[in-house]
Amino acid sequence: MKVDKVLIACGIFKDEINFLLERKRGLIDIEVIWLDAGLHSDLKLLENELSSTIDNAKTIVNGDVKILYGNGCLPQIRSMADRKGVHIISTKNCLSAFLGEEKSIELEQNNTMLMTPTWVRVWPANMRRFFGWNEVDFRMNLGRYERILVLDSGINSLTEDEILEFFDLVQVPIETTSLNLDHFHNILNLLLR
Repeated sequence: MKVDKVLIACGIFKDEINFLLERKRGLIDIEVIWLDAGLHSDLKLLENELSSTIDNAKTIVNGDVKILYGNGCLPQIRSMADRKGVHIISTKNCLSAFLGEEKSIELEQNNTMLMTPTWVRVWPANMRRFFGWNEVDFRMNLGRYERILVLDSGINSLTEDEILEFFDLVQVPIETTSLNLDHFHNILNLLLR
């Protein structure tokens, strides 16, 4: 059975999209296909995954295929979307989708890296799986940051153990701040119209 819409999204958005779509249950017929978080670390891998996912999505949809992925994650994503006849929202990356560009730049001041609870949970395993990273690789790649600021929407917050485990891995101080989903909700609504 075909659906009205397919949304292809980075797995980084999973908790938030599922939460927001739950509120629309019965109002929208949509299938969400998740791509692994961190694929942007290998542009060719991301391009191949996204291209084949779009092609597969077209076989299960009556209407539109939509993409929620940052333009900064794959420079040619807009041209790919245009070439394949799918819709993409204009956002730099997942942080811009959550916060807006200005707010994300503001929070990234003073060598701050922004993450979400999902990033903290899935990114390390994906980097190990895709690229064979070990503790030294994580520390080298994140060592330039003074702190990691976790944007927490309250949907699936990190436990203290998860925070400590991530700190042990990256050796960068971790702080949390609340994330209001209004901007992201607007982005999602614009995309799914």
